[in-house]
Amino acid sequence: MKLAEAVTNVKEVEKKAEKEYKTLLKTLKSPEYADLRVLLLRMTFDTILHRRLAEALEKAYKEAIELIEEFGYVDVPETPETAPRNQVSSGLVLIPGIPAVQVAPYGLLGSRVPPEDALEELLKNLPDNVAIPPEKLKEIRDKLEKLKALCEKMSENYRILEQNAVHPVVQAFAESARKNEEQHKVVVDGLLKRYSKEE
Repeated sequence: MKLAEAVTNVKEVEKKAEKEYKTLLKTLKSPEYADLRVLLLRMTFDTILHRRLAEALEKAYKEAIELIEEFGYVDVPETPETAPRNQVSSGLVLIPGIPAVQVAPYGLLGSRVPPEDALEELLKNLPDNVAIPPEKLKEIRDKLEKLKALCEKMSENYRILEQNAVHPVVQAFAESARKNEEQHKVVVDGLLKRYSKEE
């Protein structure tokens, strides 16, 4: 079974479980069931959270596939651009790396947060022979500056959520998202340095 199918199956089972919890809660309206209702409310909320996260993963997967199709990754094997298509066709990934970039020895970009020097090394290996017109260079730098500010803001928001979330699923999600945003910021910083030198 492909991971995308597994997520869809999880979502469907969570929907059924949610319905069953709610039906059970309706039958336990009497005051003598108050303690049991509190427990069931928590379990119902967990089920809703799991379903919504599965729906979000499912939607992100569909959008990732659309992104791959829109930007025309080639079908020629052995190029970095084929990695997303190969990952999708293998069915072994849920959200394909777009493209999958190896950060040795830390794995694929996004799989875990490597030290900044590893990401800087990755950026140093980008090809230097791409000529960017000066007017495009300014536009690229402006967009990167905006992205940097957004990464910082998102990282801070996820940090606040991580610190204040009581639910372990939300806390784990916030921690992972914060680390991913920190990784994005390092990459954006590196790109800003790189494109500030050109002119």
